Amino acid sequence: MTRINDESLVEYFRSIKPGKDVLIEYTSKEPIHMLFHLILKCLQKNGLPVVIVDELDQLHVFRTQLRLAGMDTESIDTANVIKIGGLLKTGNVLGRVDLSKEFPIRKKHYEEAMRKVKADYTVRIVLGFDKVLAMHEEERRDLESLFGYMIRPYLGDERRTTVYFINTELFSERTLKEFREHASRVFSVRFEENAVILKVIKSPNITDYGKEMKAEIKNCG
Repeated sequence: MTRINDESLVEYFRSIKPGKDVLIEYTSKEPIHMLFHLILKCLQKNGLPVVIVDELDQLHVFRTQLRLAGMDTESIDTANVIKIGGLLKTGNVLGRVDLSKEFPIRKKHYEEAMRKVKADYTVRIVLGFDKVLAMHEEERRDLESLFGYMIRPYLGDERRTTVYFINTELFSERTLKEFREHASRVFSVRFEENAVILKVIKSPNITDYGKEMKAEIKNCG
């Protein structure tokens, strides 16, 4: 197992070529807000422009969990945020996407909000997309439209790298497999004492499969 600190964590993200989609898979029992906080603070500390895509108020949930754990939430409060659905304002909200609208309208409003970010390259951290998948997966045509408008067009766009935090217990195994097929890299997460362990499930590099990386939660805390 490889031990990583905040610098090597950021270097690992830098090594991911622009245009890729990364899945971080977790379940309801894991304190995933800790890993989100670690990644967000490390990226900000090292000058990488970050946009949080907050779907159905999941950012509010993570922020509240961090506050209850006695952790500083300034990194969230000052972050650029695009809200998709939901009601609660968390962070510096650049724009909103209404989930009641048709997919082409959602895509248009999302891209309008993203243009407000004055950066040639961004790391986009997506929270709550698992709930949106669950909303659409019973009607396969809706699910295909969701992927066709909101996911696939951005794969390969070298102006961004996107990291999805996905609770795999909220939607079906079939939908998870479809999302994994789309993604460039997939990690599973487990927590041990004061550390988080990321295991590589999928990677463009064959030698990465099955590798584990361990990061202390206190780094960038």
